[in-house]
Amino acid sequence: VICTFKRLDRQITLNSIPESYRDNVTLVVQPQEKEEALKVHKNIFVLDGDNIGYAKTIKQATYEWAVNRKKHFWMLDDDLTFHHNVENLNKENTGSGKKYPLDEDNFYKLLELINQDLSNGLMHSALGTTWVIPWGKCPYIENSRICGNKVYNKKLGEIWSEIDWDGCCGAEDFYVNLQLLTKGYSNKVWYNYVISPGTSYAEGGCSDYRTLEYHNQSCRDLHEKFPQFVRLKENKVKSGPWKGIPKLGAYVQWKKAYRSSQTNTLEEFINE
Repeated sequence: VICTFKRLDRQITLNSIPESYRDNVTLVVQPQEKEEALKVHKNIFVLDGDNIGYAKTIKQATYEWAVNRKKHFWMLDDDLTFHHNVENLNKENTGSGKKYPLDEDNFYKLLELINQDLSNGLMHSALGTTWVIPWGKCPYIENSRICGNKVYNKKLGEIWSEIDWDGCCGAEDFYVNLQLLTKGYSNKVWYNYVISPGTSYAEGGCSDYRTLEYHNQSCRDLHEKFPQFVRLKENKVKSGPWKGIPKLGAYVQWKKAYRSSQTNTLEEFINE
């Protein structure tokens, strides 16, 4: 499931998926782009409303796949490429390895691993990103950041109404992840398979409305929702159109969030 907006002429994620799997892919689009989308790909899902933002997009899309269709699904941004990390495991080369484009054989192996987790009841998982050094994290880590992609179990439909999908616009992935972790649903983030996200300032997508103040406010909102797990820090932007301007960053204690769901009392959690 690829959520796309004003980038139908640049379908990086779709084109990065091996052709033999593309019949299983659906583009999620707004009504204003329906006709153009059908020229790009035969499977589309049309949202209820134009210019609704990413939070409402994932709210509608997750409802469609988890509640209406009752399907496992992998939700992806539209500007991703896929890679395979191979870590050096001998003693002389610890903490190093190589990254390769994900070929069709390894894409199949990845899907097999994802399906195995879904069959075992894992509620949510994801591929890590190339932003993070993977060595020491392969093949995966548990209860960590999810960004740019997320795999959801069809059982999400059973708790869909318990999740506030659009209550923290701009930090949607972090907010939903924290809600699931604190409800006791652990996650898995793969690092032998990763995504490379597109540039934050590329035309289209969320960049159409994501100003610096919008970003900063989303960080403040996330901290307000989960102050015990989210710390804010201000840094000056080093590059791009916001270069030299102070920008908030949200630092999240993902594992602590999950552990909070496993304690019996508030006092037990605080004294952990």
